[in-house]
Amino acid sequence: MRQTTKRAFVLLALLGAASAWAEGNANGDAAKSFDEAFDRALRVGLGGTPAEAVTEVQSLQALVPAGDALRLRRFEAIACGAPQEDRDAAFKRAETLLAEDEANPDRDPTTRALLHVCHATFLPQANDLRPLIAAYERAVSEARTAGDPVLLGQMLATRGSGYSIAGNHAKSLIDSLEAQKFFEGDGDPLLIAVNLQNVGTAYRRMGEFERGEEYLRKSLEEPSLQKLWVYTMLGHLQLGFLYDESGRPADARKELKQAIALCSEHNSAADCGYARIALAGAEISSNRPKAALAVVALARRDFETSGDPGDPTMLGFIEGQALARLGENTQALAKFDAAIATWTSEENARYLALVLPERATVLERLGEHERAVADLRRFIEAHAKDDRDRAAQRTDFMREQFDASRRDLENAQLRAQEELRKQEIAGLNEARRWQWVAVGLAIVLAGILAVMVVRQIRKARRLQLLAMTDPLTGLANRRRTDYRGSEAFKMARLTGTPYSVLALDIDHFKQVNDTHGHAIGDAVLARVGRECQRTLRKLDLMGRIGGEEFSGLLPETAEPAAMHVAERLRQGVEGLNFDDLSPGLKVTISIGVAQMRDSDTDFAGLLSRADAAMYRAKQGGRNRVESDDPS
Repeated sequence: MRQTTKRAFVLLALLGAASAWAEGNANGDAAKSFDEAFDRALRVGLGGTPAEAVTEVQSLQALVPAGDALRLRRFEAIACGAPQEDRDAAFKRAETLLAEDEANPDRDPTTRALLHVCHATFLPQANDLRPLIAAYERAVSEARTAGDPVLLGQMLATRGSGYSIAGNHAKSLIDSLEAQKFFEGDGDPLLIAVNLQNVGTAYRRMGEFERGEEYLRKSLEEPSLQKLWVYTMLGHLQLGFLYDESGRPADARKELKQAIALCSEHNSAADCGYARIALAGAEISSNRPKAALAVVALARRDFETSGDPGDPTMLGFIEGQALARLGENTQALAKFDAAIATWTSEENARYLALVLPERATVLERLGEHERAVADLRRFIEAHAKDDRDRAAQRTDFMREQFDASRRDLENAQLRAQEELRKQEIAGLNEARRWQWVAVGLAIVLAGILAVMVVRQIRKARRLQLLAMTDPLTGLANRRRTDYRGSEAFKMARLTGTPYSVLALDIDHFKQVNDTHGHAIGDAVLARVGRECQRTLRKLDLMGRIGGEEFSGLLPETAEPAAMHVAERLRQGVEGLNFDDLSPGLKVTISIGVAQMRDSDTDFAGLLSRADAAMYRAKQGGRNRVESDDPS
C-alpha cells in the first residue's frame, strides 16, 4: 500500500500552489493560458493512472510559453510527480531535475518543493524510510520559503503521509491537522476533503476507529472529491481497512469491492492489487478461506501486470491463514515462517502480533507444543509493544495538542490585551458614546478568553489524570497514592473516624520475571492490580507504588474490617488463573495491615507500619495477612 499512498499524496502535494506564480515575468495570452492550466493541474492533479497522465502532461506542455524558463521548470516539476509506468526511470528523472535545479542560480522554492516530493514518490522501496522522510521535510522547508500558505499546507499533508508510512502516526496527525488550517483558509472544498482522508487514516492507524470513520465518511460526501476516482477509491479502501481492523468484515468487504470496481474501471492494476490484499484479509476475517485464496491470486496477477512489487509478505501471510483454515497445516506453516522472518527483521510489532498466534495454532496441531508456547510468549511481548507504541503515539499527540492550545491561548491573550489597549486609547479620544462600544468589545473578548481558558483547564485536567495514573495497571501511581493517603489521614484525624492502610507485595515476583519474561510479569502485575481494585469499595483506593508493591487506602475502616478486606484480597489473587500466560503459573501476595493511631504524625508513618507488618507476613511464610496491632 505504500506506493499507492505515496502516489496519491503526490497529487495532494501538487494541489493549490497557484499564488506562487506572481514571480513570473512573462506577459501575454500564452503565459495567462499556461497559468490557468497549471492552476487546474495543481488543484485536480494530472490523472490517476499513467495512461491518464500522458494526455494531461502533453496538454500542459503544449501551453508552456516559449523562452519562459521559470514556467518550463515548474511544468517539469509537476510532470515529474505524475503517475509513471517505469518507476526506476521516473526516479532517475527526479534526481536529474533536482541536480539541474540545484545548479540553477534563479532558485525557485515552489519548483524545489514539488521536485523533492517527486523524488520521494519514486524512491526504491526499502525498510529504511529515513530518506523518504528527509525528502518530505526538505519539501516543507522549501514551501515555507515560497511563502504560499496553500503550498505549505500541501507539503505538510505530504510529510504527514510519510510519517504515517513510517509508523509515526502522532506526527502524521499533527501535520494533517496543521495543513487543514491552511486549506480551510483557502476555502477549496476539494483540498479540505482530500486532507480529511489523511486525518481519518492517521486516526485509524492509531486505533481511534470511531474518529477515523467520521473523517473518512465526511471526505467521501464532498461532491468535488467524488468526481476524482482515485480519491474516492482511496476513501473506500481506508474504510475497508478500518472496518476489518475493528471487527466488521462484512462492511469491509462492501467498501473494498467499491474500491476495486473503481480501479478496475480506470485500469489501475497496482491500486487493484493493494485493494485485493485488503479484501483477502476481510475474507479471512469472514472465515471464507477459499474466497481469500482466489482474491490473493487476482492480486498477484494485478502486481505482475502493473510491475509494482506489491506486498508479497502480506500476501503470503494471508495465504497461510487460508491454508490453515483449510487444514493444510504444513503449507500454512511455511507461509507463516516466511512472514515472521521478514517482520522480525523489520521489527514490525503490529504485524508480528497478527502472525504469531496463527503460527502457534498450526504448531499445536502439528504436535510442536514447545514452539507453540514460545510463539504465544512472543505474541504477548509483540502485542504489549504494539499497545505501548500506540499509547505513546496518543500521548505524543495529546501533548502536542496541549502545547499548541497553550500557545494559541497565550497568543490570544496578547492579541486581546493589545486590542483592549487600543480601545482604551480610542475611548479617551472619542466621544462618550463610543466608550460604550469599547466596553462591549472588551466584554466579547473577555468572553472568548473565558471560553478558551475553560477549555484549556479541561485539557490540563485530563493530562494531570494521566500523570497520576500507573500506565501498566491503570491504578493510582505513587504520587497520587501519597497525596490521597495524606488527605485521608488528615480527614480521619479531623473527624475522629478510623483509617486503615494495606501494604501488598507479590510473592517471589522476581522469579516470575526471570522464569517467564518481563512481558508475562507485566501481565501478572496488571491482573493483580485489577483484582485488588475490584475487591475494594468505591471510596477505597488501590495504588501501585513501585515494582510489585501496592498500597490500599481504606478510609472509615477499623483494623478488624481491614483484616477482612485484606483476606479477601489475598484469596482473590490466589484464585487468579494465569494458564493463558503460562500453564501452571500461580501468584500469591503478602499483606500488612495498619490502623491509624493517636501517635501517628503523618501518612508516611502509618504506611511504614503497614510495610513492617507485610514483611512479617513474608517472614512468616508468605501468602498471608499480618496486622500491625500487637494485640
